[in-house]
Amino acid sequence: MSAESRSDRPKVQPAKRTFAGNVRFAVAFLVVFATTMGGAFACVYLMLRLGDSTPLSPLIHEDGQGALIIGGIAIGGAPGLFLPLILIAMVWGTEDDPRMGAGSAAKKVLGLILFDVYVFVLAIVVSQLGWLLPQQITTFVAVVVIGFSYVPLMLFPWEKIGLGGMIGKRRPGSLRPSVSLQKD
Repeated sequence: MSAESRSDRPKVQPAKRTFAGNVRFAVAFLVVFATTMGGAFACVYLMLRLGDSTPLSPLIHEDGQGALIIGGIAIGGAPGLFLPLILIAMVWGTEDDPRMGAGSAAKKVLGLILFDVYVFVLAIVVSQLGWLLPQQITTFVAVVVIGFSYVPLMLFPWEKIGLGGMIGKRRPGSLRPSVSLQKD
């Protein structure tokens, strides 16, 4: 705890926004939004085709197709959101938050692929409820199961196995890698 008063501390000037920075943010936002929506719609289409005309179609009942739709939204939306953000993080950086390296980006992409495989298997398993339950109940169960399937993944301590910061957020109390502990 510091003994100096708050009035003695230097005042921090708020960051000034520039027109070019606002345009860059708007373009990045539109690209991320477009890839997220495009990925979600494309995967919904592919998942419905999976339920109609593939070798897996005998497994999927008509009443279970809602689970495929919800799974397709997650499978396409997550990479559509995170891949542009990973690419942007590889290009732009600041002194406080440096650019992302190729190894870190590869770990994040691998994490996205594993998440998509997990959601795909989960969507197929939940769609099997269509054999037992009506379509509305199957779809509701799919929303809950697939929609909240990421919670156990978020609670897992990825730092213990060397995959910390997969989503880009640090846990409360964790330090930046560049911050060192110094005793005054």
